[in-house]
Amino acid sequence: MSPATAALRPRKNPERRQESSQRIIEAATELFAEKGYQRTTLIEIGRRAGCTGTLVSNRFGSKDRVLRAVIAHILNRFETDETLSPPSKESDPRPAAAQLETFVATYLKDVAARGSRIRALYVLMGEGLGSLPEIGEEIAHVNQVFRGEIMTYLTLGMERGELPSSLDPAILAGLIIGLLRGVAMQILAEPAHLPLDALITACQKSVQAMIRAG
Repeated sequence: MSPATAALRPRKNPERRQESSQRIIEAATELFAEKGYQRTTLIEIGRRAGCTGTLVSNRFGSKDRVLRAVIAHILNRFETDETLSPPSKESDPRPAAAQLETFVATYLKDVAARGSRIRALYVLMGEGLGSLPEIGEEIAHVNQVFRGEIMTYLTLGMERGELPSSLDPAILAGLIIGLLRGVAMQILAEPAHLPLDALITACQKSVQAMIRAG
């Protein structure tokens, strides 16, 4: 079969199903970012995705399962995107602290570029702490993945003798996450008023200061 013929071949049902499911997840992500989980309906998700609320319900079963699919989608990108989670930290000749600086810059640039996805995560985190405690496990898993990524850099630096062996990677990773999320929220709230490059540089310096302070 020639490439031209393959391109004209009708898509199979599994392909269509996957595409429509992805549209639903993306639509739900946008709406959760705009309105939060509790004020979003399956009908609205379907309308945004170009289908019906009934199809959304049939595909996912409930709004709760749509929510879990959205969180999994956000987390999957963080875990699989090699710009955010490079697989070769150990083979990278740069010092671990320099690799961590790159991570800080990449993360904040990703926040600025993908506002809807990140905003949805922050809105859901807020609801998870307040009116939506049932998603606490999903939010905790997001935190664990983020914290683990930063701990990998810190542990690598300690193993190489680049960073003090007295560091507590878990505590320090928690502090760094607090810094990055605080700055991320400001980027989302005032994207036109905060110079991204200056924020990145300031965050990188702050992270290095945290490391020096132990």
